[in-house]
Amino acid sequence: MKKLMIFDLDGVLLDSEKLYMEMNQVFFKQLGADISPTEYQTFIGIAATKMWTYIKEKCNLAHSVEELKEIEKELKHTTLKNANLVPTAGVVDFLSLLKQEGHTLSIASSGLRKNIDLILQKLNLEKYFDYIVSGEQVQKGKPEPDIFLKVAHHFNRKPSDCIVIEDSKNGVMAAKAATMFCVGYYNPSSGNQDLSKADFIIDHFADPRLLEVIKN
Repeated sequence: MKKLMIFDLDGVLLDSEKLYMEMNQVFFKQLGADISPTEYQTFIGIAATKMWTYIKEKCNLAHSVEELKEIEKELKHTTLKNANLVPTAGVVDFLSLLKQEGHTLSIASSGLRKNIDLILQKLNLEKYFDYIVSGEQVQKGKPEPDIFLKVAHHFNRKPSDCIVIEDSKNGVMAAKAATMFCVGYYNPSSGNQDLSKADFIIDHFADPRLLEVIKN
């Protein structure tokens, strides 16, 4: 049976986490929030509400969580618009292979839909994906399983028919909470992420185990 392949976006299709970290480090300084790069790495893959609720409480910020999310949202969109974006090495060949073999491809990203669309357009990857779920479309973001279960439900597929590819601890936890097979993608730019709960870990998209699992 053909698989339902579910991809995270940031850190998997696009090596964007370093870009976001640099952007947010400037923003944190402007806010007077003391968040180290190491602490920031724990937020990778997490829902924006969860991240900003924690930072607001820790740093006693005057802005509301919604205001902080809104400012970051616009900063991120501007950063992406101005950046030269290129797909992760090897990912286009892998997506092409999956489409040729008749698998269904989807994106489940904690990001905003307008940023997802902008990234896919700049990377010329829109044609590969049959369905996209953004962080705005679920009540509970990663590490909760809701975003992955929404994709499976859309295609009326069982979690056991799905393979998730994630680069963050929060994403892997969400995939396993959804009882889905999860491939951890090790991306050095995503920091020291604990991917140990993944079924296996790769560092490039030509890994033979990846090709084997989509055939089973």
